[in-house]
Amino acid sequence: MTRRTLTTQPLERTDTGHYSELLYDDGGNDDVLICAAHGGEVEPGTAEAAVELAGRLEDATCWACLGYDDERRAFDLYHPPSSSFAPDDYPLLGRIADRGFETVVSLHGLGDDRVIVGGGIDGDVKRRVQSRLDDAITHPVETASDGPYGGVSPDNFVNWLARDGRGGLQLEQSHAIRTDERDAVVGELASLLEDGLR
Repeated sequence: MTRRTLTTQPLERTDTGHYSELLYDDGGNDDVLICAAHGGEVEPGTAEAAVELAGRLEDATCWACLGYDDERRAFDLYHPPSSSFAPDDYPLLGRIADRGFETVVSLHGLGDDRVIVGGGIDGDVKRRVQSRLDDAITHPVETASDGPYGGVSPDNFVNWLARDGRGGLQLEQSHAIRTDERDAVVGELASLLEDGLR
């Protein structure tokens, strides 16, 4: 196994903040990709969970974006829709864009007290993830296949990064889950991925 390295790429810098990409990768893995496109202060806790999850797995890559600002809400500055990420605009995403990962998981933040399991991945997989998380955390867990948190658009990076357009798993999590119950979520996802999520 080739050793994974951590690479960062500045995307934008202002007098009060900055926006960067992060890639934790061995240069060839195409098994599991963990994403957190709205990390840093944008959706706090998502990038930390993504890096931790990728680090627990033997064959995993992690890609994340991190936004910070001292004066304005990072969410307002650095939260592009998941369907607008393009490899030409994100150089580290460009390095992995054509690999066709077997499994892609994208971690997101949610403004209310629940967890939503979405993405273009098969509905049976979403229900299996829902069941495991429902037993592990305190907030309700539901699946989505449409609507604002469905994550099913083929333009959503979680879906086009997956091999043969099969779609990935998008996990929307409340702030309390991302902070107080992150270990439980990461542990369940690691177990599911080690067993073969698909």
